[in-house]
Amino acid sequence: MVLLGVAGLVAVRQSRQIRRGAAAIVSNQLTVTRLIQEAQAEEDTLAVTLYWLGTEESSDRRSQRLQELKEADRSLARLADEAARTPDASRWKELAAETQLFSREAEQAIRSGAPVSNQAMVPLIARHERVLALIRELIQTSNQRLIREDRELNLQIQDMADGSTFLLGSSFVLAAACAIGTILYVRWSIHRMEQQTDQLNRVSWHMLQTQEEAARRFSHELHDELDQSLAAIRANLTYRAETDTEQRRSDCVALVDESIANVRELSQLLRPVMLDDFGLEAGLRWLVEKFGQRTRIQVEFKSDLEERLHGEIETHLFRITQESLTNVARHSSAKKVSIQLSSRDGQVRLVIEDNGIGIATDDPRPMSSLGLVGMTARAEQCGGWVRLEPADPTGLRVVVEVPLVKSEESAG
Repeated sequence: MVLLGVAGLVAVRQSRQIRRGAAAIVSNQLTVTRLIQEAQAEEDTLAVTLYWLGTEESSDRRSQRLQELKEADRSLARLADEAARTPDASRWKELAAETQLFSREAEQAIRSGAPVSNQAMVPLIARHERVLALIRELIQTSNQRLIREDRELNLQIQDMADGSTFLLGSSFVLAAACAIGTILYVRWSIHRMEQQTDQLNRVSWHMLQTQEEAARRFSHELHDELDQSLAAIRANLTYRAETDTEQRRSDCVALVDESIANVRELSQLLRPVMLDDFGLEAGLRWLVEKFGQRTRIQVEFKSDLEERLHGEIETHLFRITQESLTNVARHSSAKKVSIQLSSRDGQVRLVIEDNGIGIATDDPRPMSSLGLVGMTARAEQCGGWVRLEPADPTGLRVVVEVPLVKSEESAG
């Protein structure tokens, strides 16, 4: 659209220039043509005078010839003044001067009263031929200039046509490129939406499976551990024997303690209480400790985070770390894991790095796995991002960065 507008403006401007140039050419040519016609008319007067110089005339006739010569001189002087701004101003001045010389010599011959001899006619004829030559030169120069200006006008028209064609062609090419780009972008957007929809469906299904697995595990734990402990306690309490009372009481206390521990472990598995009570750093330290005990993988945790974050951010970062450690235990064959939590320039940065076998970070398939999709969704929910990088010398580095948003208590 911009190029079309430019093409229109250029075409209008060039057409105006061409019209002004054509009008100027026509005006100049009309002026030159009029001047030449008047000069030819005055030259006719000189030719008639030259013809009658060889004959005897009455005094009245001679006075008329003298008056005509003076009138021709004045007319050509006026024409030279009018042509002062034209390119042929010098020729017009020369024509006026030659006419005056002819008139002066002819006037001398007329005042003599006798017919002019052939010998005396020679310089007059030469003067007249010079006047005719100057008029022919003016006509030729005018014609040549008209041809040259017509050629330049045609070149301007051709340039305008070429420029308009170029701009219109460029507009068409750009329009086609924009249309193709729009189509490609729309296709990419639709494909991206389909991917995101598929990821959302998979994450939703994964969440349902996770919830189902958590419910199944919780049910088994309640049935296998808590239910049996409570049943044993009930059996001890309902036993009517009067002997071994203290022993049964100790057994009941031990069973109650074991049940309490099981309930706490189930509660921590669902959501660590210390994450709400003491913040993200304490929650990650507990997670690291439990992970090391369960997998026998060495875990190093460093943190310089000094304030509590918003509850939602703490939860998402905790779950991202939990998912990363789960992936390390399942797929990496790592012997060591390092976790760094830091804050700088209004950003919270979480780095989980292992020395395992790693993955190809340029392969899009790992990023489409359910765990990483969930991690990415959690980071984006906080306004951040997740990036996978190769660790040195081997392994995988998971980098998470989200905006630093303090909790209401820390902000207060």
